[in-house]
Amino acid sequence: MKKRNFLNPTLPFILFAIVLFSSCIKNDNFIVGDSKVRVFNTIISDTSTNFYFNEALFNSVSGVTALATSTNSSYFVVEADKEYKIDSRNSVTGTSNSEIKEMFALGKNYSIYYTKTDSLPGTKPKLIIFQDEVRQNDKMAQIIFINYGYTLRSKVIITDRKKTFTETIGYGEKTGYRQILDVDSSKSTIFLNLVDSTGVRDSISFRNLAKGKVYTVIIEGAKNGKMKQRLVPNN
Repeated sequence: MKKRNFLNPTLPFILFAIVLFSSCIKNDNFIVGDSKVRVFNTIISDTSTNFYFNEALFNSVSGVTALATSTNSSYFVVEADKEYKIDSRNSVTGTSNSEIKEMFALGKNYSIYYTKTDSLPGTKPKLIIFQDEVRQNDKMAQIIFINYGYTLRSKVIITDRKKTFTETIGYGEKTGYRQILDVDSSKSTIFLNLVDSTGVRDSISFRNLAKGKVYTVIIEGAKNGKMKQRLVPNN
């Protein structure tokens, strides 16, 4: 008796089509060949800034308009292992302010910071790039602090209510990733103050933290030298 072949000859083609279709969809998961990038504007200005990646305006892939002072984009997908010339331009005049070249590694997340070294009118802006940690740990929150407060008159002291850590960072410096286990306790509230202004403290409430999340805190300064900060999730 002749054996029947139960393998449908069209099945391999169907599976190939599904895989091909799935690879074209961009979502929160990484696709082979992708990196993720976000941009932070820390420069005090009345004019917003556009960012170009190899002459292509970043909002064509990020879905946001030009960035105003103290704002940032969400992560957007770029092709990995490809060199980019990243260029910041005044959104009104189109004048180029600074540029940097970078190759983004496959499957990695990056933050680009648009900043200055001081508040002098003649100081040229610059772009700084860091690779971000996004791998979550469900037992804790993780948090890193970066100081781009170029108008601040002194370094910044960072600690928590329990005094489990204390760090002092100046402009352009960053901490390592701090692990916070007791995210449900007020003892995990974080305090920041300027070295030359110990009587004035800013805080990040423990209620803003969650286990499994990774955060970046960008420390900035207002025109009058007052410190401000923003807590931004990485994942």
